[in-house]
Amino acid sequence: MTSNTNSKVVKLPHINVNFTFISDSHLSAVPPGTRRRDDYATAILNKFEFVRELTEKIQGVCLHGGDFWHIKTPRSPANNLSIICRAIRCLSKFPTGCIYTTPGNHDLSHDSLGSLPHQPLGILMAAGVCHDLSVTSVIFENSDGSVRVQVEAFSYADESVTMARLLASGPRIPGCYRVGIVHSYGSPKSHSLWGIDTLGYDQLMDLDYDFLLWGHDHSREETITVGNVTHVRLGSLSRASLSTDEVDRPVSAAVISFTTEGIKYQERRIPVKPLELAFVTADHNLTNVAKLDEITTFFSDMDQAVSGIESTDPRNIIQSLTAEDPALTQMIFELCEL
Repeated sequence: MTSNTNSKVVKLPHINVNFTFISDSHLSAVPPGTRRRDDYATAILNKFEFVRELTEKIQGVCLHGGDFWHIKTPRSPANNLSIICRAIRCLSKFPTGCIYTTPGNHDLSHDSLGSLPHQPLGILMAAGVCHDLSVTSVIFENSDGSVRVQVEAFSYADESVTMARLLASGPRIPGCYRVGIVHSYGSPKSHSLWGIDTLGYDQLMDLDYDFLLWGHDHSREETITVGNVTHVRLGSLSRASLSTDEVDRPVSAAVISFTTEGIKYQERRIPVKPLELAFVTADHNLTNVAKLDEITTFFSDMDQAVSGIESTDPRNIIQSLTAEDPALTQMIFELCEL
């Protein structure tokens, strides 16, 4: 994050200063994992298109919480020239010709900011369609200069480093609202997550920010004000996997409006495909996972029972063994794809 003196000013054509906020888009030409059945890249870019239209409607700018890209290896097929060109065309249509973001861990090789110029996000920044708020903060002004909002960011780092940077962030510029974007695990109270201590909102309650906007964690936490700071953690724009924290939540954009009279906050749902269309059968294996213990127990007894059956047709054998339980018969047929 840069110091308060290293800021650029962007004038907006509205009586208020308005923002949309999203995070963790994980754009990739290759779908993450093997369960996506749709055109993943197009699905993500369509979400950006929805957010662009929303941002235009409120005459604001779009803030992004990091992890724009999914694959960290620059030369991966997931980061091919075609998807980079599509991203540049998409982002260039946003108000002010860009979005305002910070590098996440998926935007870097080996978690090193030194790798950024060679990464896909670095290309977007060089093309002018992504502004790195962790290098240069921005003061957004309304049309008559009566509302000013300073926005800065904390790029991905070890949680202890990010905490130290937050605690050392100092006071706001006089006369400005203040927003910080943080790519790190944050939660109402610090706890261990994957062996990492999250940053507790209660530890940050005295900071001189109106909002901290969180990226990195794909799960949703309801927006909450702790002390001086309102914390926004909506979860990821992408649904990269079928884990509960990825899909069992709305996909939303925050809309924040700074006015001469105060601050207004709301969320807008982003249209997404039903899980059955986005993922393979949403998912056949997951649907049957709870039945596996029952099937395993059944087959452990099969060897003894099958010796008395003359047929070699597996369907006939299973029907003979499960004659008293047609539901179990059908379950085995489905599981074994017979």
